[in-house]
Amino acid sequence: MSFAIKVFLSSIELSAMIVLSLTMFRFQYYYYLHKIYGTAFIMSLITFYFRDIVELGTFSVISALSAEIILIMIIYRIPFFYSLLVSVTGFIAGVIIESAVMLSGIKLGLFDPVQIQQSVAVLGSIQLITAFIISLIIYPLQRRKIGFLFKTKYLASRTALKGYNFILSAFLVLSIVLAQLELISFYNHSMNIVSSTFIAFIFLIGIYIAYIHNKKIIRETYERPVRDELDRSLSNEHSKSNPK
Repeated sequence: MSFAIKVFLSSIELSAMIVLSLTMFRFQYYYYLHKIYGTAFIMSLITFYFRDIVELGTFSVISALSAEIILIMIIYRIPFFYSLLVSVTGFIAGVIIESAVMLSGIKLGLFDPVQIQQSVAVLGSIQLITAFIISLIIYPLQRRKIGFLFKTKYLASRTALKGYNFILSAFLVLSIVLAQLELISFYNHSMNIVSSTFIAFIFLIGIYIAYIHNKKIIRETYERPVRDELDRSLSNEHSKSNPK
């Protein structure tokens, strides 16, 4: 029974993380909510299968994240690298928020690391609070349409290791490694604000790099054609006013 409760509560938190991912990259999600929850449920099932049944908790992050990447790729029909970027970004953002909730609760004396691992009520409360905070972040992003607007062709697998995409790939790999280390520290009761702050710092650098890359893509996609068309129009006007 406790396993089912853990899976259900975790699926709510993971659903919020996935929606945050999609919102950050301006994907439509209203018509895919059932598929998003299905993805979150599968991720949650995989996570607690590794944690509670086979007791290989350190593999839960990689396994659950891999499932999300594959399912988002299938649902939205986007390249693997694009799905990787979307999934990891939202997942790491969720990990940072969840870590902040955990550390705040520990510092305030509301619970301790042992209770987080052993008490379904404590862990569930953390997950629901995290989901609520993520929802508060999603609302202004969605309302003001804040987010990245990448074009699929710039994030195809064949360009994943070129230019800015190579740097993004490096940060994605680093983020996954850091998330894995954070999970290990959680199991060893050694979570601390320094490691969580470092993960947040790396995440912000990755977001900034993605912003610069996105700005370049938007400029090449929208501004350059307009400028070229304006140059052609001026050239034609000049030719008409100065006939040979």
